[in-house]
Amino acid sequence: MKQQTKEIIFNGALKAFSERGFNETNMEEIAKVCGIAKGTLYYNFKNKQDLYIYILKMGMERFVRDIHEAMAHTPKDQVELRVRKLIQVHIEFIVREPDFCRLLVSKGWVSQEQHFNIRQVLADYFDFMEAEIDSGKLYGKISSKLDAKTTANCLFGIYIFAPMRSMVWGETMNLQEVRESIEVFVCNALGMQH
Repeated sequence: MKQQTKEIIFNGALKAFSERGFNETNMEEIAKVCGIAKGTLYYNFKNKQDLYIYILKMGMERFVRDIHEAMAHTPKDQVELRVRKLIQVHIEFIVREPDFCRLLVSKGWVSQEQHFNIRQVLADYFDFMEAEIDSGKLYGKISSKLDAKTTANCLFGIYIFAPMRSMVWGETMNLQEVRESIEVFVCNALGMQH
């Protein structure tokens, strides 16, 4: 698939899925939003589920890349600074990619196969977050009582849903207040002095 076509399909399908949801969107509507022939979609994706997983995969790859870039130059032993940077990159991504984040937290994960595929898509994100938690524990900055998997799941919810609530409800969001509130909450939850 040519890069330009991929980007057109990504943006159009993302818009369609985020506005209407997985079940209420069909390939014909997606093609219309993309401004391409329905056959072009079927040439590149065997069905709607494949396209949906592709959108989630591409979006998460962009998100994980942003996280790695933001963390690349922060020493591992500066745990609190790393936590703050993670919060900031999450908020920046949500503001920049609201349609993708709406899709990510949508209830479109219907079939068992979709659940499995979505877990695969999220694996890199959770692997990174769990490694950050374990690293913070090794440096004695994060409570050793915290299970990395459970904590990563909780942080995902906090980092994504706190800012998303305002966006979904159409509220004006003071990003500074949101960031500061999440920082205080997360630092306390992780057992760090704030």
